Amino acid sequence: MATILGDPEALVADVLRRAQHRAVEIADEARRHAVSILESAKRESETLRQQSENAIAKQVAALTRRNAARCELEAQRRLIQLREEPIKRVWAGAEERLRNLVKQPAYRDVLKRCALHGARELGETEFVLAADPAGHELLSTDTLDQWSKEGGVRFRRATKPAATWGGLLVTSGRLRFDATFPTQLELARVCLRENVFQILSKGKA
Repeated sequence: MATILGDPEALVADVLRRAQHRAVEIADEARRHAVSILESAKRESETLRQQSENAIAKQVAALTRRNAARCELEAQRRLIQLREEPIKRVWAGAEERLRNLVKQPAYRDVLKRCALHGARELGETEFVLAADPAGHELLSTDTLDQWSKEGGVRFRRATKPAATWGGLLVTSGRLRFDATFPTQLELARVCLRENVFQILSKGKA
């Protein structure tokens, strides 16, 4: 070291040698660091790729589920439509026939059957009948006396007609049997809807 300190050229050469050695060390460290960075970047890139693939897979799965749900909803909507179309046609035809029946001479006999049926359902002995405005006029005292004898019960006419376009209401105290045409049609419609649904469900299966 003393020789180097006393020799400027040797000092410069030693500094250069040390500098070169340090440069090599720095370069090697930089290379290792660069390799580490590249490896880390590759790992991050792979992670991002997997995350991207997972995200895409999730998006595809979500899209598939949404499409499947839309298809299922469309199938249900179509099934309901197929079920309701014949019901609407039957309903419209039945209501038209019943509305025409109210205008026919045989309507009095229809009201009698409704009254006797209501009496059997309620199981009492005295009943008040309220028909639609046109039918209410048919519930004369003589008519109700005749129906009472046939049914073994007592029928009386209500003071006011029922708020309906056909059929009648049979009441006994707090008990009531709704034999109006709209109500009976709706009950029939429920049964018809169930039957049509079962038929369509079998066809779908």
